[in-house]
Amino acid sequence: MWSRVSSRWKRDPSKYSGSLKQMWNNKMQGAMLPTFESQNRDTVEEKDKKTEIQVGIAKGDSVYIRSGPKKGTIAEVMAYVPDSDCVMLSNSTEKRVLPKSKWPEGNTSHVVEFPKLTPRSEVWLAGKEKDENGKINYVVAKEIEFGEQYYDDKYRKWIPRRYIKHHSNIEIPWPNPPNAFEDGELSTPEHIVHEKTYELQTIGKSPFPTAALDQLRNPYSPFKRQKVTQFHLHRLAAPEMPLTKEQKIYLAKKQKDENKAQKRITPLSEEVKLFIGEKMAAHMNKIESEHLRMHLEALSKVKIPDFEKTLEAAKEAETITQEQEIVNTTETTNQVEKSQAAPEASQ
Repeated sequence: MWSRVSSRWKRDPSKYSGSLKQMWNNKMQGAMLPTFESQNRDTVEEKDKKTEIQVGIAKGDSVYIRSGPKKGTIAEVMAYVPDSDCVMLSNSTEKRVLPKSKWPEGNTSHVVEFPKLTPRSEVWLAGKEKDENGKINYVVAKEIEFGEQYYDDKYRKWIPRRYIKHHSNIEIPWPNPPNAFEDGELSTPEHIVHEKTYELQTIGKSPFPTAALDQLRNPYSPFKRQKVTQFHLHRLAAPEMPLTKEQKIYLAKKQKDENKAQKRITPLSEEVKLFIGEKMAAHMNKIESEHLRMHLEALSKVKIPDFEKTLEAAKEAETITQEQEIVNTTETTNQVEKSQAAPEASQ
């Protein structure tokens, strides 16, 4: 069974500081020979790690060394190490004894020149410029600032321009990126890769013969069947869960409230109809224009669908009311007859 241990109980040496970090480094180096000791650097937390584009120093850049035995010299950056925020320089190496099991290809000696890590804070970025005589001079930037972004065809991505801080007119261009892939014996030339060897002529005609379709797909697959069986319907339809007593009471009460809330249309009485007719006749008598009278008469003959539905609903409501009154009258009559027949039967 898999178990996931909380990070709270895990050992994280990157969070050690002071004497605890020194004790941990001594413990890790205790069993190693002096020539095999690794370069212990303070590791950078994952959230603080930056890429070479973000720090402004990439492989191939020239830097000015501020301290150490190589102070005051210009060196080329071989690599940037984000884990420790350090750089590997071309002129900063040290000899180390390497076991034969870890020899690189072509190595013939146990002594290997190993690149030394230099903190980024100990180097300044240097830009090259040529004068009229072709002599190369270096411009050292104590700090740099980024400008607008542009698409670089060499890096194949958007990168910002680098300027010397407080000197926005002096730009330090990015170095050419290293070739990640080199052509070998099995490489395919670019013009052959881009050659188009097949083109679909029409979407209406299949490029494969009809007899070959059964070999490309499974004709007996259940996902290819167009007929839905009863088994599939049973799998797709969810079962109906029985309602509890509380749910039935709630639904009945909700239906009763909805029936009460429905709008009921009450038919107009004869007095209201007579009043409306008198008002309309008085309004028509005040109209002197014959054209307006003709327009109103033609308009009165037009049937409005919504108004017709309202009249039908009013008639249905009137019919239901009359039927209800008949039922109530019949029930009252039956009760009276039963009450009169009860004393006679007792006599």
